[in-house]
Amino acid sequence: MRTPSLRAEPAVREHGGMLSLDVLLPDPQVASALPEDRRTLVRYLRDYLASGIVREPPQLHTSHKQLRVDERREPIGQVSWKWSELSGKYVGCPFWSTEALRVVVGLDERWPGRTPKRVCERVSKGYFLESIQHESVFPRLEWVARLHSLVGTEAVPSEAELEALLDRFSVGCVLTRAQVDELATRASNADNPWLRLQGTSIRLLPNSSWTPSQQASIRDAGLLEER
Repeated sequence: MRTPSLRAEPAVREHGGMLSLDVLLPDPQVASALPEDRRTLVRYLRDYLASGIVREPPQLHTSHKQLRVDERREPIGQVSWKWSELSGKYVGCPFWSTEALRVVVGLDERWPGRTPKRVCERVSKGYFLESIQHESVFPRLEWVARLHSLVGTEAVPSEAELEALLDRFSVGCVLTRAQVDELATRASNADNPWLRLQGTSIRLLPNSSWTPSQQASIRDAGLLEER
């Protein structure tokens, strides 16, 4: 049996040239600001978990859409949402299904001359028979409820522990809308959130930026195409 490859470059060429490579790469300015924004979000979230006090949300460098906290938006949900999109909602997101990429590349061939970001935004709006969506791997409402249960308790994780938890549970993946529908009734798995995708049509485009832990979890869920 062939071993699934984690090298992104061959898969990128196979799925349509430079556009498919570009969607995996965050904007250089975004990439340079990621470490600071990650620290900012972790500190803000831990402060809320420990105190229960809703403070003015911090400003981030990586997005024009800042955190908003009001009567409809609370800190845990806002941080979880923003964490999953820090490197990019579409372009720059490290997790793409191969089918979502085929949809984007197909539109690029019919609508040339646009940037990858513009193409992704267009194909996410539902104007076409096929579209894409940034979907939470672990159901976000369930993750938010888990954190809410910790507010003001002695079980609040440290900043390092919280960062690891966010990396595990606040992960987004670009899928087709049909693939998102496949996940609608599938149960979550806290031991390996990627197991929620197991047994579906979803296969992921390998990306060398994945951490060893992410690679192992995705492999265990059988989400890599054999080459």
